[in-house]
Amino acid sequence: MPQTVTRITLHGGPLRIWSALTDPGHRKAWSPLVLLDASDELGDTECAFAITGWSKPVRTPARVDRLDKPDSYAWSCGIPYLFEFEERFDLSGDDGGTQLTHTVTLRGALSYPMGTVMLRRLRTLMVEADDRLATYLRWRVGHSVRGTNRQRVPQRYRSEAR
Repeated sequence: MPQTVTRITLHGGPLRIWSALTDPGHRKAWSPLVLLDASDELGDTECAFAITGWSKPVRTPARVDRLDKPDSYAWSCGIPYLFEFEERFDLSGDDGGTQLTHTVTLRGALSYPMGTVMLRRLRTLMVEADDRLATYLRWRVGHSVRGTNRQRVPQRYRSEAR
């Protein structure tokens, strides 16, 4: 099964990073690879992702597979045994810093032919998403959600600053 892994050290404790990964409002603010409708509950949900050249995001059923607060979070989507996409986040560390291991695994009969085409681009997208998460977490340290001056908040974080 094709797989790609990135690792990044983030400032802050695992609980702080956990909330940015699982809370739907926080997830939307830092723009992960795929947006989940209900990322904070185990079970079935839906996800949306953008495909270059398409005007609307693609929506598909998804499933939150793992919620081990604050150690591991995983979700998946796709057609079982044909092509499945699983994204997993593993956190380790303490309040001084947290190591985030971000893994994407492709499964199913079409995963090998699709994986050879997708993995390089997917890894680039994962690194970009990890960087956006790190930027969002740094921004969040200095700003409380209430009483924030919306004129000074960067455009991509304005929905979070209410």
